[in-house]
Amino acid sequence: MRVLVTGVSGFSGSYVARFLAQAGFDVVGLYRRETALLSELYAIPELKLVRADLVEAAAFPGPFEAVVHAAATSPGPGVGVAQIVGDNVGGTFALIDAALGWQTRYFLFCSSMSIYGAITDEVVDESSAIQNPDVYGATKFLAERRLAELSGTMSGLALRLPGIIGPGARRNWLSVVAAGLRRGSTIKAFHLDRPFNNAAHVEDVAVLIETVLRRGWTGFDAIVLGAGGMTTVRGAIERLAAGLGVAVRIETATAAKPSFTLSCRRAIDRYQYNPMDIEAMIDRYAREFA
Repeated sequence: MRVLVTGVSGFSGSYVARFLAQAGFDVVGLYRRETALLSELYAIPELKLVRADLVEAAAFPGPFEAVVHAAATSPGPGVGVAQIVGDNVGGTFALIDAALGWQTRYFLFCSSMSIYGAITDEVVDESSAIQNPDVYGATKFLAERRLAELSGTMSGLALRLPGIIGPGARRNWLSVVAAGLRRGSTIKAFHLDRPFNNAAHVEDVAVLIETVLRRGWTGFDAIVLGAGGMTTVRGAIERLAAGLGVAVRIETATAAKPSFTLSCRRAIDRYQYNPMDIEAMIDRYAREFA
């Protein structure tokens, strides 16, 4: 199967592209800028790399039987609304249009838990209400709606992702905590004694993508991904510190939002998602971070 993977200069995209290529897929990896993660892919003979912008998607060397869309622009310093919308909506819509031209069968979209906005459920699943998402979450929502609209022509699957951890992960809660622990900083967190499974390992995501591409599916669906099992916020911090071999100081912060956990039941039952237990995942991430 010939697969286009976008965002291969980033953490998730680079891992998925390498994983699929080494699993026997014919993979073309799309990137926009040079990174250290991208440089590691040049040595993989099964993987072809193409530098281009998503708005140029119609000119890519297609066709592709499947697209895995991992590229996205996230909020950050110097990143404005226009750039987020242009990249995440304009770029994604251009890629979807190109996929229609290629007669692509499967379109896997890396969505986000940000799509839910103001979460009020204690356990979040696919039926949880979408309420006032921020700009980034709104762009993910629009992309999902476009794929759902095209479900009779091209099968789409949106992976609603929490923080993704693994070797090289950054800009999510556990990776920020790990960096703080290594610096000897006091870790400030809220809901310390509430349950926590709000993470996924990049290998579990890659295995899921390989599984669904080999099995196939029809129509559009969206699935929440997270860890198996449960710990607490405090337990996650202390376990990560123990894995890193460092002392830990924890300070209770004022809660900025309600606590919630994730239900992966649909992903497990329908798509054979097999997530690591959260405590085993943290232990592994500590080794990878070190």
